[in-house]
Parts: sequence; C-alpha cells; structure tokens
Amino acid sequence: MSGAAFFDVDETLITVKSMFSFLRFWLAGNGDDGTEYARLTAEIKQRAAAGTPREEVNRLYYRNYRGVRADELAAAGERWFAEFAASGAAYYADAVEALRAHRDSGRATVLLSGSFAAAIAPVTSALGADHVIATEPVVDERGVLTGEVRRPMIGAAKAGAVTEYLREHAIAYENTYGYGDHASDLPFLEAVAHPAFRGDDPVLTARSAGRWPHLSDRVAATPGAPGRILTEKEAVSVW
Repeated sequence: MSGAAFFDVDETLITVKSMFSFLRFWLAGNGDDGTEYARLTAEIKQRAAAGTPREEVNRLYYRNYRGVRADELAAAGERWFAEFAASGAAYYADAVEALRAHRDSGRATVLLSGSFAAAIAPVTSALGADHVIATEPVVDERGVLTGEVRRPMIGAAKAGAVTEYLREHAIAYENTYGYGDHASDLPFLEAVAHPAFRGDDPVLTARSAGRWPHLSDRVAATPGAPGRILTEKEAVSVW
C-alpha cells in the first residue's frame, strides 16, 4: 500500500449532512409530516448553539433510534441514498475526483464520519472507497439499537482513528492525505502530511493560510459526471 487518503463525508464528499437528511427520510417513512423532524432538529441546534460539545450533540442524535432494529435502519439507508443520489446534486466533484485519483494511485481511501453505517455504507459503495470509520451505535443481542454509541467519530476521535489506521497498516506519514470541510475536521487534517479542504470554514481557512489545496463547490449528479458550481439554494445545509 503506497499511502492513505482520509475523507470526511458530509459536505466534503456529499452535499448534505447525511445524519439529518436520513433522519428526515426515516421519520417521513414512519408517518411524520415534518413536525417531529422540526422538533428534533430544533433541539439539536439549540444544544449546539448553547455550546454543548459536538461529541455530545452527536450522542443526542442517536437516541432518536433507540429500539430500532439495525437491519431495518440499514435497509432504510439504502432507500434514502437511492433517493438522495437521484437528486442531481449529490457529490462534490473535486473531492470525488481526488478520492478516485488516490485509489487509482494505489492509496487506501478511508471515509471518516460522525454519521453511521446506515447512511454512510451506501456512500462508501457508490464511491468505491476501501474503508469507512464512522460513529458506531450500540446494538444489543437482539440486533436493536440502545440509543447509545461506542464513540462519536468527531474531532479528536477522527485524528485518533487516522493515527491508528496508519500504525496498523504501516503507512508512512509522508504518504498521507486528508480532506474535510469543518473546524471539527482540523485534528485529523493536522494528523496527515497533505491536508486539503472544501468550503469557507474560518478555522480551516486561517489554519491553511493559503497553503492547503482548496476544493471548489462544483457538484456532480453521479461520481463520474462532470461537475458544475453549486447554486445558492443547493449550498444551504440540510438539517
């Protein structure tokens, strides 16, 4: 293995926050007219605005699936992703092109996400990535989610996962690459030799100081399609 490239997923590779896009889809499939989705996301946003650590906000999100079977969520994730991918603006073209270039060069491609396998596994398959490291909900002996998670894959946890992966696979630091879009990605971006970012996050912009590659907002309907610039409407984060 000649190296490894690590990619944040939400709003780096795909154009939405998968956790919230999936939650909307899940609730709608269970009869919600949007009211429950609005209530739950308002609570999460209020906690975040009040300064609740991002890791704890991540834990709060997963309590919405307490009592749900893991296989039921996985099947819903496949349906959600098929619907999302058909939207015509699913991928950030530069990031996808980077992933494919790394893969074609013989580097391992690893997705890092605070989201969970139900939403991320279909993305991994569609992009042909080698591995995914995501937040792992706790599942009981019956295959049912307890509402808790083993470790939110957020912030420092991503950096730890990168370091562990490199050690396990004996990959030299100088052959490592990273792609993110948010300040919470900074720890893992600083854990690789060649970081890059998408978007206008002020923390990443300041840390880069013009030295890191800056990916554009071009979007593509499918992983191999030509990109186009994101419209203002499409650029609005999905909650």
